[in-house]
Amino acid sequence: MGEKTDKVRFGLTGGTIRTEILGSRRLILEGCDGIVEYGAEQIGFRCGRQLVWVRGKNLRLVRVEEDSAVLSGKIEEVAYR
Repeated sequence: MGEKTDKVRFGLTGGTIRTEILGSRRLILEGCDGIVEYGAEQIGFRCGRQLVWVRGKNLRLVRVEEDSAVLSGKIEEVAYR
């Protein structure tokens, strides 16, 4: 899949979620305020009232800050609920 960048923005009450996917191996998520699930095949983030689920293989958090996270691995799906 190359290093194509796909940016998706979703408006929320009280904030914005910004997701930047670099190829299929790195994801930058801004606007998150907690982790609800962490595993090698699925990571769930709380972003205000919204949940963001990242599914794939060999997922791991590279960096976690107060309102953002960077993860790596084979990213197969990003779902917003």
